[in-house]
Amino acid sequence: MTPTTTDTTTAFLEALGAQDPEQLGELFAEEIDWFVPGDPALAHWVGARSRKSEVPDYFRALWAALVPGKSVVSVETVVTDGEDAVVFGAFDHVAAATGRPFHTDVAVRLTVKAGKITRMHLFEDTAATAAAFTP
Repeated sequence: MTPTTTDTTTAFLEALGAQDPEQLGELFAEEIDWFVPGDPALAHWVGARSRKSEVPDYFRALWAALVPGKSVVSVETVVTDGEDAVVFGAFDHVAAATGRPFHTDVAVRLTVKAGKITRMHLFEDTAATAAAFTP
């Protein structure tokens, strides 16, 4: 049985919470539409990706830039409609390079087809993130 959009979104959030980059990668289709906003000069992991194989490296790079044990991901609401899901929440992290904490409200847009994520777009406060990582 093919996982539903809700099933796949739940698995995504569980793997995110477990900081399991390999499991996260397995949830994506081979070809993806991925976008995380930001300044690549400050956060080298931001930007577009188009292949499933790029997903684990994104999460490894992101988590390496954060102080371990100082991140909180809060999920407030998950809305699904057919192939689409939107997750509303907040991220609280500490930038490893500067020691600065930062908070950003987020929305994550997912599209799921045949049980695999084909689109992941993150919407967040890029100014807060940039301020935390600016030397």
